[in-house]
Amino acid sequence: MSLAEWIDTFFGSMEGLLAVMLAAAVFLGLYIYCAARLQAARMETLERIRQSLTLYTQLAGPLTAVVDRSEDDNISDEHLVSLLQECKAADRLTIDLLKQIDTYLHERDDSRLPHLSKTLEREMNLLVKERSELLRRIENPGWGTGLWMLLKPAVPGISFSAAILWTFHLISELRSPDAWGNLQVWTLWLTCMIATVSFYRLLMDSKRRSLGVIFYGLHLLIAAAALFNLFWAQASPYVLAVQALLYLTGFWFTSTRSRKERPYAGNPELLKMYTQQSARSTEEHPIAENGSSSYPDPLPPRDSSSGGRNRS
Repeated sequence: MSLAEWIDTFFGSMEGLLAVMLAAAVFLGLYIYCAARLQAARMETLERIRQSLTLYTQLAGPLTAVVDRSEDDNISDEHLVSLLQECKAADRLTIDLLKQIDTYLHERDDSRLPHLSKTLEREMNLLVKERSELLRRIENPGWGTGLWMLLKPAVPGISFSAAILWTFHLISELRSPDAWGNLQVWTLWLTCMIATVSFYRLLMDSKRRSLGVIFYGLHLLIAAAALFNLFWAQASPYVLAVQALLYLTGFWFTSTRSRKERPYAGNPELLKMYTQQSARSTEEHPIAENGSSSYPDPLPPRDSSSGGRNRS
């Protein structure tokens, strides 16, 4: 078999071979670009952790000395305030730590420093653990991690190829004049595109720590729902409805405040809420003119002669 016959057998024509080679070149270019971007993202994450730890450690020493009331510390209030202000510029600063810093800077209450020191120590330990895990995955990955790092840059190319395939299928269907008003043709393309986007986010979005199970589970269900189109194309409107409901469910789950976004003990938000509740309770149970409240009087203690046991 000659080369021309081999090309005609597998690719149909020379144009088909050129189309395949062009698609392979585009896929390879996307793979190289995505691999470089992923590596740059890992290095950027390490740099952000390093910058945050640098600011945290500069604050941790003087803050611990102030909390422990060390006799040989010469830390002025201005220096501590300056370190706290610099700490607010940390890239990985959490909302909980930011609120505690702002509260102390506003009130200058030294009783808040021990809790602030514990929170700072906890955040430092979390960042050190995250940095160690990231370095281990980069420098000494396991078999599964190394395989995934090799295959992950190919996900954008696969998703892009799938989107082109669904679009070509839609164009081929729209060659028929009756297909323009057929709801099934449009819903089939739309469900496949939604599944492709969910597939991409499921494999590429690795920054979902809170609500991670919900995030990955919903995107997995959205992508898996489109598999019904392979066996029953007439079910595409129902598949689209299911995908829309799953997306709305994701909004419902992510609308709740995470633990780090909730106010901590001693936060002015909680104090204000407590003050309002106390004022409301006072209005509901006003104190009488003779100084006694509207609550019933407590029962008198039991006498030992009435059957009660004496406490030693």
